[in-house]
Amino acid sequence: MSVSMRSFLLSVSLLFCAVALWAQTPLLSLDGRHHYRVTIAARGTELSGICIIKTDATGSRGSVVNEFGIHALDFTVSPDRKRVKLLNVMPAMNRWYIKRVVRGDLKFLFRATQNPQRKGKRTVAVNDDQTVTLVNSKYGLRYSFLEINDNDDESTE
Repeated sequence: MSVSMRSFLLSVSLLFCAVALWAQTPLLSLDGRHHYRVTIAARGTELSGICIIKTDATGSRGSVVNEFGIHALDFTVSPDRKRVKLLNVMPAMNRWYIKRVVRGDLKFLFRATQNPQRKGKRTVAVNDDQTVTLVNSKYGLRYSFLEINDNDDESTE
């Protein structure tokens, strides 16, 4: 095989790998504004409510609010999804070790592109009903996100 043919095949292979990596879309969309029904379960306790995420040029901002309107936590996600920062965490969760685990779980969730995807003790998958579920088996945590479709609310009125 000639040298030019080898270099051509190598460049085509590299191009194919780059396109394949670029084309992966995250399991949980952050584009624009999204509303999710969220459930966070941990060792017999459960927090359920709504997560609202809004994205602009600076990144994504989100908030988790329970059914009574009490803020559980606010967070930001960088545009490249590599950094997650927790803000305004409710007092029961406002411990450095809890925040570290939740921050890592959210970072893994927002970066997940495969169904299912596993890394260490964390697994994220999309269920049949389109619920995105992350399980942290090391700490017994389960996060479920189900997108609320605004069109469904209008059709019931």
